[in-house]
Amino acid sequence: MFIPLVIALSQPVNITQAQPCKLSVIGYEETNNCPLLTGVFASEEWTIKLSRWEPGAYVLKGINRVNGKKINASGFEVRGTVDRPQYPFDEERTETLYLVTFQRGDRNTIRLEIFADTVPVYNQLLHKTSSNDRFFER
Repeated sequence: MFIPLVIALSQPVNITQAQPCKLSVIGYEETNNCPLLTGVFASEEWTIKLSRWEPGAYVLKGINRVNGKKINASGFEVRGTVDRPQYPFDEERTETLYLVTFQRGDRNTIRLEIFADTVPVYNQLLHKTSSNDRFFER
């Protein structure tokens, strides 16, 4: 059975606008409709830890298991939408940007993108793992 095209197109379409992430800090209180996933995440190449430092300030620490490169970056903003937040992190005195993205429906997986001078150099999924990594005990 076919529905005439005119009838199908005349039905109201319910389009939901994606709600943008919003972060604000007043005094020492953070309001964030896209809270950061915290914990340790890993792939074969990277192990990273995401944490809050203080309201509106976030920390990304990590180590590359292949070449030993370490990340110690901070971030003070949130981008994206409530369904797909993005947290940018950068390190002092470098032109490297680390972008952490996750889906609200999957709290065990993040996407780590690394940009060197705006050129993408890494883009992989990392999965939540144990927080007993010796690197993060320091």
